[in-house]
Amino acid sequence: MDAYRLHRRFVLLGASAAALTACSKPRPAPSTGRELRMSWWGGSSAHKATLEALRLFEEKHGIRVRGEYTGFAGHLERLTTQIAGGTAPDVMQINWYWQTLFSRDGTGFYDLKKLTDKLDLSQFDARTLGMGTNKGVLNAVAVSNAARLFYLNQTTYQKAGLSLPTTWDELFARGPQFREKLGTGYYPLDGLFLEFIALARTYVVQGTGKPLINAETKSLNCTRADMYDFAGLYARMTREHVWPSAQVRASYGNVAQQEMRPWINGQFAGTFQWNSSIDKYSDTLAGKQTLALAPYLLRPGAKDAGMMYRPAMMFAVNAKTAYPDEAALLIEFLLNDPDGIRAMGLKRGVPVSKAARTLLDKEGLITPIQQQSEAQLAAAQINVVESPWFEHPRVRDGFQDILEALGYGRLSEREAGDRLYDDINAILHRVVR
Repeated sequence: MDAYRLHRRFVLLGASAAALTACSKPRPAPSTGRELRMSWWGGSSAHKATLEALRLFEEKHGIRVRGEYTGFAGHLERLTTQIAGGTAPDVMQINWYWQTLFSRDGTGFYDLKKLTDKLDLSQFDARTLGMGTNKGVLNAVAVSNAARLFYLNQTTYQKAGLSLPTTWDELFARGPQFREKLGTGYYPLDGLFLEFIALARTYVVQGTGKPLINAETKSLNCTRADMYDFAGLYARMTREHVWPSAQVRASYGNVAQQEMRPWINGQFAGTFQWNSSIDKYSDTLAGKQTLALAPYLLRPGAKDAGMMYRPAMMFAVNAKTAYPDEAALLIEFLLNDPDGIRAMGLKRGVPVSKAARTLLDKEGLITPIQQQSEAQLAAAQINVVESPWFEHPRVRDGFQDILEALGYGRLSEREAGDRLYDDINAILHRVVR
């Protein structure tokens, strides 16, 4: 939904924000007397690392920073209320597609190109800076980039006596092979409906060579037949035992994928997951099981990998901040300064900043699977840049509702394809401005 509707829906959060949000403990004000506010979401390790980085920044620059941090759930709604009410922090961690909610004309955030005397933008590649630019205004700079890659349980594949798939056809073949060699409880790939939506998008984009969504025409950038392929991919993968059906997944309860028993014990032997968060999946595997990065699957004749490669999270500056230079200096410290880089580490993925990446690599802090993931991304043919409208909540929910109806038998494969084409186009026509 758009920022106005989110504000109306969650305006009551403003009254209870203090109770819901953990904030850094007040410290004696540094000598300058200036104070910034910074908000972010994350887990406890990210909170701890960021607070340490803010402490070091205060010591170095004499500028106090008050941290406002939460988990991801509810963070967008809280920020929406703050922005609508004129109480947003000076520096904000945002998701890439939030630019469509808060800065449709490019003026929702401070133009970082005006702050280059404090923020070294040469550390960031042109593609990354482009994904933070709207209407010629640099709204935000990426902390890290991310793409969904194929991570498979090497231990389970070895147990089945099978190699990791290198093509879509080999992946389709692994379903019956898993069932025969390991039993009906084993699947080569698993995920929520959101993971499957991302997977099917890749499959369609590899066929069309175009972004799935065209913001200019406010419509899907593909044909009705492509949406039949989208729905058909889900039907085939669940029918042929490649991906657990909705009923099978539901039987394990509504828990995070990495906390599901069949993931932990290796029965669900793969995930199509963000490279920036893969560690939390490998960390929950029982015993000595290991994950391996599989080759990125390509359709025959595909001229683009179709990867959804975009910023994992970004830093933006409040368009109305009273301290734009100080805000830029804080972002510079967190992303490019050696002290900030070491404090932040890899808690937000492998950094985009060349200075940060060089330092962390030199000090041996980038794990082997992260290095492999980065190498795969660097070698991939990625020319298609997806529209951020693909991740808009109403668009996402539209895809999910239709796939759920297909998964639970309320729609046929053909009906689901028609609904995907007609309903998503209708949603895009309403939300794209």
